[in-house]
Amino acid sequence: MTLPQIAIFAVQAKTGIQQSRPYMSIRQPGPDMTIDQNVAGKLRISTTASRLYIDQTEAFADADVKSPLRRGKENAAKGNQKVMQFIAETMRHGEQLKKIENNTNALASVVKQRSERPPKSYNFAAVPEHMGKVKINYTPSELQFDADLPHVAIHVKRNNPEIQVPRWETNVYLEQKNNIHFSVIPGSAINKEL
Repeated sequence: MTLPQIAIFAVQAKTGIQQSRPYMSIRQPGPDMTIDQNVAGKLRISTTASRLYIDQTEAFADADVKSPLRRGKENAAKGNQKVMQFIAETMRHGEQLKKIENNTNALASVVKQRSERPPKSYNFAAVPEHMGKVKINYTPSELQFDADLPHVAIHVKRNNPEIQVPRWETNVYLEQKNNIHFSVIPGSAINKEL
């Protein structure tokens, strides 16, 4: 024989969780910039004249184009030289004529020396002899730049980042209630047949 039994059925409670997690957004706007510049700057340019000096005095002297003072100095020097040559020649002839008593043909020799002309000489040359006789002095011009640069004013306004953080939400709810149930299971009948 079996005794009746008590059956207990228990259902546990269940909780549910619902979460909402939206995304965070960050936006950085660019800065606001302004540039102010006075464009009326001044530029000054100054220059000095270049100078060219050409001295052709020696080149013209080679072509016998001389100033009166120079020609006078040269003629005085030539005259002085000729006088000295004449004095030397006269002394030499005098020495020769002193020896006339030695039966030398001194007089004919002196006359022959004085009557002979020197041979003509010809010379071909370029005028001027070389370019070194022309003196060139050149002073280049100088160029100066002076600029008054205008002032540049730059203003920058910084913009803060825009950050949006939405709230995260969590909902907790009861999905299933707890429950307990009792029942009686009747026992089996007695088997009397043996």
